[in-house]
Amino acid sequence: LLRVFRIALMGNTPCFGFLAKPKLTTAYWDFRGLGAPMRMMCIYAGADCEDVKYEALKKPRGSGWVAPVWEKKDKPKYKKSNALLQLPYVINHSSGEVVAQSNAVYLYLGRILRLNGSTSQEQLANEQVLFHLHGMWMELRDLVYPFGGNKDEESFLEALGNHFTTWLPGHYEKLEDWLRQRDTPFFAGQQPRTADFHVWELMDQQEAMAHAYEYDSPVATYDKLQAFYSKFRQLSRLQPYFEGQDSRLPINNKMAFFK
Repeated sequence: LLRVFRIALMGNTPCFGFLAKPKLTTAYWDFRGLGAPMRMMCIYAGADCEDVKYEALKKPRGSGWVAPVWEKKDKPKYKKSNALLQLPYVINHSSGEVVAQSNAVYLYLGRILRLNGSTSQEQLANEQVLFHLHGMWMELRDLVYPFGGNKDEESFLEALGNHFTTWLPGHYEKLEDWLRQRDTPFFAGQQPRTADFHVWELMDQQEAMAHAYEYDSPVATYDKLQAFYSKFRQLSRLQPYFEGQDSRLPINNKMAFFK
């Protein structure tokens, strides 16, 4: 009985679910970025969660940025519990666990909020899509921040054309084919799973950037992706997020070319 009880608390099993609602703190910068998927997951699941947002400030002298609350206060404190600490992170106050690294955070939240999939097939699909998205996000990061391949605004603007005509369609074709192969409305099945929150956020960022620089909608020629993008946005359990301030945060940090 004890073993069954422990599994029910840790996994996707609905048994004893009413006992498994931990007090959480999520933390990231004060923009959407990699923080938006975990914020949406918590709203969708009705989690008992506080979200901490750190601000980057320009150095008063010279170039560069500082984040005093993160760098001087919270990072040293929580690094005592997790040597790999970085943003985003999540603290489970009920268990004392401190989890960092974006995909680990998403999967951890998915596990305790029962969003990683109800079958082994769903879990496998969820994980594959999630890890594909990390590479997709890294390429986007290198496009919009000056510490990537583009060192100034001019080079960023020049790179946008190739981004929207070559790089992004390559990813969207894979995601479109994935949905077509599985014939499901979401990326792991009939219900939203962890990866769906990350997919939607990346797609929405791309739509916003295309609109800002007068490019066509990137998703316009992908029927399955369009259906997913619309269906996810209309989920009733996510309307508090879309109607709240978190959905209106800047997409990227202050030093990015596209914010």
